[in-house]
Amino acid sequence: MQKKWILFLVLLLLFIVLTWTILKTEPFWLDQKISLFIESIRNPQMTVLFKWITNLVSVPALVVVCLLIYGNKSTRKDGNIIVLNLAVVATLNSLLKLVFARDRPTGISLIQETGYSFPSGHSMISMAYFGLFIYLIYHSHFSAKKRWSMILLLSFLIFLIGISRIYLGVHYPSDVIGGFFLSVAYLILFTHIVFIYRRKRKCKNDIQKEI
Repeated sequence: MQKKWILFLVLLLLFIVLTWTILKTEPFWLDQKISLFIESIRNPQMTVLFKWITNLVSVPALVVVCLLIYGNKSTRKDGNIIVLNLAVVATLNSLLKLVFARDRPTGISLIQETGYSFPSGHSMISMAYFGLFIYLIYHSHFSAKKRWSMILLLSFLIFLIGISRIYLGVHYPSDVIGGFFLSVAYLILFTHIVFIYRRKRKCKNDIQKEI
């Protein structure tokens, strides 16, 4: 079995175990400890920063990025895949929230949010959305230095988006962790399907050229 499928199964198992733990032992002790710590370090400057970071996964921001991708000839070919990925993960998250129906934290929230809490939509979407960028960059023709610089930057951004949801008081830490676990597992499956589709399309185009 390839390493990616082992990782896929491990992440799926971790998500299932975390979900079961949350449903059986609410409130979850880890949520309480992490949330209390983050509340203790809140300050006006950090609040402004995390509000800005969390808005990077807002609908307008994502639409703008998609339009920029379609507007650039070098990235246009990936546009359909990026939009499809975004639509699938957003739909999956909405369905899971309805299934688990976990209420949001009742403490002090610094922004207004509606809907259920688990798994975090921002965490799932940021991991799948920017994670797909990481996948495409990793398989690009950029130099190794440029590739890894961009990958590290996007990875840190995903982490900050997850932290912003806890900091702003609209998600439990387990919402964010669960969202990350499931989203990486989903992304492994999605990119595998994309790889197969692209390989088949390339073979078809090569055959047509020969004809």
